[in-house]
Amino acid sequence: MLAAVLGLSACVSGHVQSDSTVGTTTGDAKTNSADPAQLLPFEAVLRPSEAGYRLLDRAVDDLIGGCMKSSGYGYEPYPDRPLTPVLDVRRRYGAISEMEAMATGYRSLVPTDGPPGYVAEVDRIDAARSNDGAGYLAALYGPNGDGGCRAEASNAVWAAPTGLTSMPGYPELIDLSAESFDRLLVDPDSVASDAAWSACMADRGYDFRSWTDAPATFLTPGSSVSQPEIDQATADVSCRNSADLLARLFAAETRIQNEMIDDNFTLVDDFAGRLSAAVDRAKKLEPDQ
Repeated sequence: MLAAVLGLSACVSGHVQSDSTVGTTTGDAKTNSADPAQLLPFEAVLRPSEAGYRLLDRAVDDLIGGCMKSSGYGYEPYPDRPLTPVLDVRRRYGAISEMEAMATGYRSLVPTDGPPGYVAEVDRIDAARSNDGAGYLAALYGPNGDGGCRAEASNAVWAAPTGLTSMPGYPELIDLSAESFDRLLVDPDSVASDAAWSACMADRGYDFRSWTDAPATFLTPGSSVSQPEIDQATADVSCRNSADLLARLFAAETRIQNEMIDDNFTLVDDFAGRLSAAVDRAKKLEPDQ
């Protein structure tokens, strides 16, 4: 079963409203849209906008650079991280395009660390830091990997030692987003759309109780794409479109998450306030301020 993998992406950055530096406020996080191109309600709560994330990263990098310089070291920051959602709707619901299915089966659902060029740059910088020796690494990361200049800078901007994911309330919100996916799988609207998809797949010779089971047939460790995978994935896409599966899942989980936001208002509101305060601190640290 890929339900757990599909339900939650572990990425911590992403793109929201590019004209804002803070993610949607608590009240605005709720939406009734069934358009799967939009964000799930918790996605808008969990991190800043694209502009906000860039601002926060720059502020942290500038502070790290100053801290490392005072210790007698240089500092090269990582390139801008790939902007992918925390709750990636495509992977959450196992959605692939017909073109992807025909070319690589379900392989586009497998999480990656980012584009090859980005990963190569991160590897290069990590290797250079290691080559600078234990003293450099201790100054940057501290003796246990959660201190040093990085933690000092992160605390100054995020009020948390390792950025967004270490902010108070983040783990609880991630847990709630995972719970919303579990609720989705037994929600009557979701179950009905799943049944329509399953019946369509059966007509094509595939016996699956749920859409969550289909990719797991082929996405096993060490496997590579095959013609049977391509054939099944292509049928899967056709049946998803026939059942309007993605939009129906998105609408159902949007409703579920809206209800959970109401039920956990204090947690959501406190986290939104912390996030807004972090962006405000980053703005004050901009060189032209």
